[in-house]
Amino acid sequence: MLTPILIGLSHSIESDHVIAVSNLIDVRNSSFKEALRGASWGLGHTVSVMCTAFMLLFIRHSVEFSTSFSLELLVGIMMVVIGVIRFMSIATKNHVHPHRENKYVFFNVGIIHGLAGSGTIAVLLTSQFSTLYDQTQFLVLFGIGTIIGMGIIAAFFTRLKFLKPKYLTAFSCIIALVSVLYGIKIIYEQFYTYIN
Repeated sequence: MLTPILIGLSHSIESDHVIAVSNLIDVRNSSFKEALRGASWGLGHTVSVMCTAFMLLFIRHSVEFSTSFSLELLVGIMMVVIGVIRFMSIATKNHVHPHRENKYVFFNVGIIHGLAGSGTIAVLLTSQFSTLYDQTQFLVLFGIGTIIGMGIIAAFFTRLKFLKPKYLTAFSCIIALVSVLYGIKIIYEQFYTYIN
């Protein structure tokens, strides 16, 4: 039972996940509040992974999927958009993060990440179990690990509130730039894979 939780925890610290969440959090909030938002990202990720996994498990005998099939392109586009929005927020000195207007943004971003290729890991591992009970148990525990991991990551970033404003602004610019560049990298890789 511990193994899928640990896999979920390690999955939560993948670079694209950390970059996305670090651009969404508001460091001025309490660690607990941002931890809950991070956990909602993990919940969205878990929901989409479970739905996709079960769908593929039920139809895998009648439909053949290409090994190159991936929704990573959505993640790449989303990360570019998140980075650009963060840059706009910094440039206009608008310290109210866009996600504050939509309390479901963490959940929605988690859903997109769960649909992407990284979630395929869970699908592949689930297919190794012979019974629906074992498959469900693995996915639930994997999801719990992801939820806990993202909650911890989001809470960790709130520690930056103790930085001087100029350093906090510099950090915000850096993570926004990283988000845009990482998103472009994903988009390029997806198109390169498709062309070749």
